[in-house]
Amino acid sequence: MTATIKVKLLAASLLVLLLAAFSRQQGMSAAFAARAVLGAAALGGLALWLVRARRSGAPADRERPFRLPPRLSIAARTGLSARAGLALVDADGRRYLVAYGDGFAQLLSAVPPRPPVQARAGGRRPRRARKGGRP
Repeated sequence: MTATIKVKLLAASLLVLLLAAFSRQQGMSAAFAARAVLGAAALGGLALWLVRARRSGAPADRERPFRLPPRLSIAARTGLSARAGLALVDADGRRYLVAYGDGFAQLLSAVPPRPPVQARAGGRRPRRARKGGRP
């Protein structure tokens, strides 16, 4: 188990014990107290979700649903060492391979764009000759 799972389990166990102790002190049943706490948590979660949904939906986004693709984006990235890496960058429809690290970046080569699916060579591959001389 990871540490975060252990902490969550311990916190949930502590909350259950506190709920049981609180319900006995107040003279109410533990089931009613658990339902009340669960309902309050559900309402709080719903309210938090609604507030976040309103903040993220800006009016400018609703007016203009069409967006142009970004002119510069990173298609793929991999680390070569702790301080250096390699990235495949899309810039204005062309792909570039870039090596980067602490204090340097070098453009290695321009990668030709992949042909569309219809233009790729289709069909069957040529058969390899079998062992024993028969084709």
